[in-house]
Amino acid sequence: MKTFMALALLVSSVSAFSASVKVTSFNYVRIGNDNFNNPLAELCGLVTGGTTPSFVQIKVDPKSKNPAMYNTMAGADGKFCMAVITYRGTAEVSMIGENAKTQASIK
Repeated sequence: MKTFMALALLVSSVSAFSASVKVTSFNYVRIGNDNFNNPLAELCGLVTGGTTPSFVQIKVDPKSKNPAMYNTMAGADGKFCMAVITYRGTAEVSMIGENAKTQASIK
């Protein structure tokens, strides 16, 4: 019975510290004074509960025929930013080696 209780405590403590990833901003970058939206965008986010260093994979336009893949590392504070090219304004962000994933779109 003690083994079962110790195992249950260990499993609950591991799930309490599971990693998560969150997109904090995803915006087009305007160049010049014209109203034309070029495909350049900046995607920033925050990793919590992951290992250090945290490796982040960004899949841009994931439901298109040719999605783009970008990889970056989160800093010691868990923050990351990446300049990406997007034609549909959608992205899927996940942590490499963890079961943490989120989706974002430019509004």
